[in-house]
Amino acid sequence: MKPRNDRALALSAFCLEIEKHRRTPEGRVRNAEAFLHFYFPRQGDGSAATDRVFLHLPREVRGPVLAGWRIRGLKAALRDDDERVKTVVLDALEAGDLDSNMFEEGIAPDKLIDYAPLDEWWSFWRGTAVPNAAVQKALFTARSMHLIDDRWFLDNVAGRGGKLKGTDAVCDTLTKDDIVGWLRGIHTSADGSPAGVVAARGWDNVLAKTAPEALLAALDAFARKVHLTPSNSQIPQPLSRPPLDGFEGMPQVDLSKIDPEGGPEAGGGWPDEQSQPPQSMPGEMVTDDEIESITTPHRPPPLPK
Repeated sequence: MKPRNDRALALSAFCLEIEKHRRTPEGRVRNAEAFLHFYFPRQGDGSAATDRVFLHLPREVRGPVLAGWRIRGLKAALRDDDERVKTVVLDALEAGDLDSNMFEEGIAPDKLIDYAPLDEWWSFWRGTAVPNAAVQKALFTARSMHLIDDRWFLDNVAGRGGKLKGTDAVCDTLTKDDIVGWLRGIHTSADGSPAGVVAARGWDNVLAKTAPEALLAALDAFARKVHLTPSNSQIPQPLSRPPLDGFEGMPQVDLSKIDPEGGPEAGGGWPDEQSQPPQSMPGEMVTDDEIESITTPHRPPPLPK
């Protein structure tokens, strides 16, 4: 059976990387108990359960999982329908033959992301407070896989409840020396495009120093952009080009330990991207009342009768 989610698609590859990271000590967002409760919630008395994972797995995939837990023989597991699998797993949990750690380990990241709906997985991962290191990892991965670029990031990073956006949100937590050094780098490169602005600061430093609230706003905007929410589901498009150089080693990167004073200056933008001049912005917007006062001919007051 062909997987629901093709790993050749950027979105599937992104979700797989983040699910792998979620299971590491530094990336742990929700524990094994939360994983079990989300994907196989049970009634308080243990009489019934809701299956949100096994019904998506083909028999040849879930059969070895059940056999590995020693709660079902392999031949029987390969024949079991969805309802029978749910009953077997529920009985094993209630009997103590299966626990949350075994459950999470059995549903490996590749099995989960290959077959389970990605919007459901996102609601699990994002459905709690997300540590800043995990948010940084997600944005780092999204950019490495070309799901976002530097222009998009600067358009969507927002701090202080949305009052600060773009470079204002990035600068909000920087020292004067940081900002001066950043401007010096932009001047030296003579590149004021979004890619040049990020490159002058360094992508790692942008993630390390930007306020967690501002990064989380960008991450939530990213989820809407790639339709990781159930209400906006859409088939993702294949990768148009390979990930950025060095991405293959990215799972070992611990962004929480980046030196905020002198992290590596990672280049921004894509290798084949043409630098675009910054877009000039108009002055303050004219209000409707001002427009009316300009376009409506002046009429003197009527003469007294």
